Amino acid sequence: MSSPYFFGAAVGGFLLMTAVGVPALVALCSSIPLAKRRKTETPGFDLKRAYRRITHLVVLAAVVMVLVTVLVIRFTTDAPTLGYLFGLILAFVPRIKEMTPNNQKNQKKFEHVYADCYPSGKSPRF
Repeated sequence: MSSPYFFGAAVGGFLLMTAVGVPALVALCSSIPLAKRRKTETPGFDLKRAYRRITHLVVLAAVVMVLVTVLVIRFTTDAPTLGYLFGLILAFVPRIKEMTPNNQKNQKKFEHVYADCYPSGKSPRF
């Protein structure tokens, strides 16, 4: 009887981690080193603006993740709680490699998202 709740909660945890948690972890683990690297490569790069954007994303995602996790743990039984946590882990583990700053996809996305941090007249490398 609790099996559908387990799998439903696992899907919910997977979707939440994919939509909110993984992008925040990518920003934390990948964008910070990339921003530091861009500051050394391009002295006019606005590192404070990039850090503010990264901090905003990480804090907002952390609040959402903690709030939902506390609600799930508080208001569900053991099976949905374990399913939710299983879904979080299932979404996180395959995307660990994506969280490195040497990932080409992350570098291209960084250049696009943080293009306004570059000094005027200098376009990022797309």
